[in-house]
Amino acid sequence: MSKKLILIDGHSILNRAFFGIPDLTNSEGIHTNAMYGFLNIMFKFIDEEKPDYITVAFDLSEPTFRHKAYEAYKGTRKPMAPELKQQVPLIKELLRTMNITVIEKAGYEADDIIGTIAKRSAAAGIDVSVISGDRDLLQLAEEKIQIRIPKTKKGVTEVENYYPEDVVALYGVTPLEFIDMKALMGDTSDNIPGAPGVGPKTASAIIQKYHSVDNVLAHLDELKPPKAQKSITENAEQVKMSRFLAEININVPLDYNIENAEIGDFYNPASYELFKKYNFKTML
Repeated sequence: MSKKLILIDGHSILNRAFFGIPDLTNSEGIHTNAMYGFLNIMFKFIDEEKPDYITVAFDLSEPTFRHKAYEAYKGTRKPMAPELKQQVPLIKELLRTMNITVIEKAGYEADDIIGTIAKRSAAAGIDVSVISGDRDLLQLAEEKIQIRIPKTKKGVTEVENYYPEDVVALYGVTPLEFIDMKALMGDTSDNIPGAPGVGPKTASAIIQKYHSVDNVLAHLDELKPPKAQKSITENAEQVKMSRFLAEININVPLDYNIENAEIGDFYNPASYELFKKYNFKTML
């Protein structure tokens, strides 16, 4: 049996928990709903998957290599709510007291850290489950890497699971072609421009035929429909930049040893004190 690693997209799941659970505070007035929801989601996956290793990756607030290449990257995002921002350092501290590996790297996003660790681990024969609300990570799916996207509807959390065949079934393109599809259609949440007017269906159809942005740009004269041809031709450099922004870096220089991420003693005197401080009675 292969060993298993769970990789969690920290900010994505914390954000999801924050909006999925009503505001909670402890006796000191510290907001705790995002942390509480995060732990519940994490334990759900641990109970289900029984992994050998676990790692949580977080974004840092400083600019990444993408911001340096394209100043407007993620420029349309609203600032984080103060009640959520307060909980980011607290969840990191709590996870570390639970002996869970927390990793972040200046100049890179959590997606890049997850991509690097996932590919490295899969190459070593480890099964990987990536837990995130971010569909950008679908490009990482492969035989030993499953992308799991939790969705909460009416208080019930359901999980969408993606291996490569699931990505093809949904979008008509392979996980790697998903990067090129996104380069054409753009992404409003990340402020990736793409080719204006080219939506998901058109982008998927074009990439199914030409397989890559480079090949699309080499066949501009035969692209259909005419509206998409005009937009991609007029915005060729923007499409190339969009592809660069959309692609997860799977070669981040990380000081990471999976053996240090082995699941160990979650419940210890230090984590007990924090669970008590935050009034997490069910976990106590």
